[in-house]
Amino acid sequence: MRVLVSLLFLFLLLFSSCHIERPKLPQTTNLLVDTMITVSSLYSEWQQELPWKNSFKIRPLIYSLFWHVLNNKLVLYNPVYEDTVFKRLEKDQWFYTLKNEKNIPFDTAQFYDIYFYETWQLDTSHTFSLRKNILYWSPVKRENERMKLTGKVKCNSLQQKQLLTEQIIYEFSLTDSIFSNERLNKQKLIKILLEWAVKHPQKTYNPFTAKQLSKEELYKRLQIHDSIQYLPINDIQSILFVENWYYDPQSFSIHKEVLSLAPVLYIYDENEISKQILFMIHPSNKPFKIF
Repeated sequence: MRVLVSLLFLFLLLFSSCHIERPKLPQTTNLLVDTMITVSSLYSEWQQELPWKNSFKIRPLIYSLFWHVLNNKLVLYNPVYEDTVFKRLEKDQWFYTLKNEKNIPFDTAQFYDIYFYETWQLDTSHTFSLRKNILYWSPVKRENERMKLTGKVKCNSLQQKQLLTEQIIYEFSLTDSIFSNERLNKQKLIKILLEWAVKHPQKTYNPFTAKQLSKEELYKRLQIHDSIQYLPINDIQSILFVENWYYDPQSFSIHKEVLSLAPVLYIYDENEISKQILFMIHPSNKPFKIF
């Protein structure tokens, strides 16, 4: 009898536990890979041939960074090691890397680029949300048509959050030979972007006027029809990003906030290449003109 009562009690306990309401966790879906993906990207002031002009110049930031390192207020990490390995860069190695042809260190005229190593996460469950988290960044020295990283700045959460630059515009190449970004499924990213736009034409905008595109206007830009939806995935070879950058003036950690993005169509005409920005998406920002 006691055994029967014990079994009955155990059954009731298990039954009641099955009906306990669990707290609901926020659900996000990263559509690029299962969890997150690492991406290498470059911001360069050498993009002078492009129609947009950024007011942000990197040399004051680089000079301030070097001053902090020189005065032992900041540690740089050796860029020759793997991306997940942070080994302190000794100061003599750092000086050797910085010297120009005349052996003059701290010649900031050599620096026009910033290299970022970051993770991307894409979620389209509510809106087209692409989040970036910078693991480290490095000033890039141009030397005899070569680019050399001069030291990794490890990025953590921002203790002092200051605006570094706003609405900075740059083009992320999907066919870049410098950074292969093999983990990034580029065609899948573009396919998701175009399919999302086709399903939500009311959330696409003209980059020159910031006006909402109609379904007909979007379809015309994509050269598709209701019956045959051929998406020009292979002809889109870059993505335009508009971002706000924040930083911590003590640790020099940088955070990117993606304001807008756009697929860029490459059009080949004999030996000439022209680019067309198909549409803009503004996930968390009011639509604005980029030119």
